Amino acid sequence: MAPWVVGIWEFQLNNLNQENIKLYEKYFEEGLIPANKKKNVAGFRAIPIEAEIKENSQVQPYEKISEIIEANSKFAVANCICRKEARLMGEGCDKILESCLSFGMAADFYIENGMAREISKEEALQVIKKAEEDGLVHFSSNHAEDKIFICNCCSCCCKALANITKHDNFGVIAQSNYYAVSDEETCTACEECIDRCQVFAIQMENELAVIDRDKCIGCGLCVSTCPSDSISMVHKEPDATSPIFADGNELMQASANDTNKEFPFE
Repeated sequence: MAPWVVGIWEFQLNNLNQENIKLYEKYFEEGLIPANKKKNVAGFRAIPIEAEIKENSQVQPYEKISEIIEANSKFAVANCICRKEARLMGEGCDKILESCLSFGMAADFYIENGMAREISKEEALQVIKKAEEDGLVHFSSNHAEDKIFICNCCSCCCKALANITKHDNFGVIAQSNYYAVSDEETCTACEECIDRCQVFAIQMENELAVIDRDKCIGCGLCVSTCPSDSISMVHKEPDATSPIFADGNELMQASANDTNKEFPFE
């Protein structure tokens, strides 16, 4: 059986209405949030903006959007269910709606069920580019091989980010292996980075941008638009990197063990 996220909820993309949205929200707040606070295994993982990572031997394929996309041959794009739901309720933002990418068998499923349209590899890269311009965080599953989706998330609508921004639950999302640092000598206090940060990890102190490393998920959004190039991405020390699982089965096994359930599920 598919999980609620990513899975059953996303499959309701074409069935959303104000009545069932209220039920989904109730389930999220009363069911998923309390359950997520007990979890120790992160299912989602932030992927940094590739252009902001300095090329070196530490860069892993699962942290490079281009290599994730290059590893696939079938692509689909769907509306973001989080932003679609918010707009139907008269809320949310005006960021790119058609932004949920799926690959391989997931793309086949979405296309066959009328939830997404097939696109080319080049179009998938254009979606990524537009998402970065709009200030969206790239997320995928927290395993290295056989990724089947990339989400592009905003803090005002995204349910995954809401665990961090609204419920102080950092266990659901694995940070990337990078964190942002600011240069006090060149920072001009323009506050552009504060507007870009989706997890509110940056504050102004004494007219300088101060980044809370514990909150920083290593997405690179603040780096990409800093007009004075005062922010850069730094690779974490090996003992501080977020654990990543080999594949989807290993992730599901770890999630099952974390909640005292059997896998494969029966």
